[in-house]
Amino acid sequence: MAILTGFQISRLYDLYKDIDITFTKDIVSATLFSHKETYLRFGGTQRKCLLYSTSMKKGRIIINVGDNFATKVKEAGSTVSLRLAFNIPGKNDIISFFINAKITEYNAYTNEESDLKYAFLTYTQRPPDDFITTLGQLLEANINFQKRQDFRIIINNNNYLTLGFTSRDLSLVIENIPRKAILLDISASGIMAIGVKAFKFHLNKEVLIKFSSINEWEIKGQIVRLEDIAGRNDVILIGIKLLPESIPVSFKISIEDYLKSVKNKE
Repeated sequence: MAILTGFQISRLYDLYKDIDITFTKDIVSATLFSHKETYLRFGGTQRKCLLYSTSMKKGRIIINVGDNFATKVKEAGSTVSLRLAFNIPGKNDIISFFINAKITEYNAYTNEESDLKYAFLTYTQRPPDDFITTLGQLLEANINFQKRQDFRIIINNNNYLTLGFTSRDLSLVIENIPRKAILLDISASGIMAIGVKAFKFHLNKEVLIKFSSINEWEIKGQIVRLEDIAGRNDVILIGIKLLPESIPVSFKISIEDYLKSVKNKE
């Protein structure tokens, strides 16, 4: 993700501070969030917890409330500090910080008798800039990806690395059979590739697209277009519609960062 100015960070906070993000496996992967570094500090002690969801103003964690946890927190004025950490890409290091908060409510996680509970937090301060940047750029990339239905990026030897690909090679898996193809372009709704003539028998069939990428992107789609290539009898153009719900957040962020870099150069 890009490095932002103070003005840009404040803009992200104002725009997206109330939007809640559930920390699914996809979100954890996209943000490089470290679950093992997450805990709650209160009254001079700390306890491991799991981040379930968060916005820039409030969060929900899963925590063991055994050993009179709620009583101890209440005695500390219900004031806690949530520690969060994110791995730094390409480095064996993390960015970590605390967010001051109050616990406002507990709900059952599995059943009422279990010591595992949802604890609802209201942040009592604006969170650190690193946190705002991470959530804000993630949300902005997701929103802009949906808006930019008309963009199309031609993939070539000059830009595929910048987009997060290690090569233009694809593996298109249809009915559990993988076949090689080459990526030609990307849009918000689909991709165009070139592959062997055998694909002409697979119009309208579902396909799993395995990209050659740093993040090992896999996206589900449907073959919606097949075209012959003039002067070529061995290959065919393949148009694939991407299933929106299967597009990884990290894929959207990579596209957003690339389009911003191109715009800045212009």
